[in-house]
Amino acid sequence: MRAAVIRRSGATPALDQFADPQPSPGVSVGTLLAAALNPLDVLIVNDQLPFRRLQPPCIAGYEGVVQLGDGTRCYLAGPPTPYGTLAELVPVRDSVGFPVPAGVDPDLAAALGVAGQVGWLALDYRGHLQTGETVLILGAGGAAGQLAVQSARVLGAGRVVGAARGKALGQAIDRGADAVVDLADDQGIDAGLAAAAPGGYDVIVDFLWGGHAPYAMNHANVAARYVQVGNSAGPTSVISAAAIRNKLLTLVGQGTVGTPAEVRRSAYAQLMRHAADGKFTLDLEQTRLDDISQTWELLKSGAPRKIVVTP
Repeated sequence: MRAAVIRRSGATPALDQFADPQPSPGVSVGTLLAAALNPLDVLIVNDQLPFRRLQPPCIAGYEGVVQLGDGTRCYLAGPPTPYGTLAELVPVRDSVGFPVPAGVDPDLAAALGVAGQVGWLALDYRGHLQTGETVLILGAGGAAGQLAVQSARVLGAGRVVGAARGKALGQAIDRGADAVVDLADDQGIDAGLAAAAPGGYDVIVDFLWGGHAPYAMNHANVAARYVQVGNSAGPTSVISAAAIRNKLLTLVGQGTVGTPAEVRRSAYAQLMRHAADGKFTLDLEQTRLDDISQTWELLKSGAPRKIVVTP
């Protein structure tokens, strides 16, 4: 079969022939409909993640949507090694496939996997968002941030504020943010956060970390929940003990690893239900498996839109 094959750690995937996966007890084989790409894929190929060690030769791709032999469609993440989702055929452990309804486009269903679940789980499972509360999404311009803005709306937030840079501010507004804060202006971040939500923030979802976290914590309400989900602005931050202590702030993390499978399954099912109702949209960069080497370079350089690969 055709697949995006990795021959050594850190190498760009190349289109090549690879042995077809075979069904076995507890494992089915599906035909790829769409695979979504994430920065996570680059980390895996660079062998930088302990939960998914690289074993070349192997196939790249962590998540995707496939069609099984009985015609049903499912989302999966982390196929059994040495297989990945960037191939014509993908093995699926029967216990890990999440159903994809017929009314949801497979490209969107793939994109709502890693990028969609992180925001939903941060708000619902970790942030315990209550109806009418005010939400701040730090990093609202990226695919995951835009989906988090929409998740906040679906989950009943009273006010949603998106913080991002430049053109990404418009994307946050397009996805339903009530107000935006420009993070490109270091001198204006504090005033911008205050003006966007004079009553403060009850739940903060942070895709950025770095120097932005202290600003956000300064505007958190008493008993607010701060959910750390990414660090694209830097892996470390200097935060004040008083900001946590005096506001009774709850600081928690959210990641795919460590989240129970049944929790992720439930979150994905809810995302699918609302996607079928048209409540989730996302601009996608649709590419073909044949062009995977060029697509990979686009992913590494920071694609402006969510990348989805089809056979």
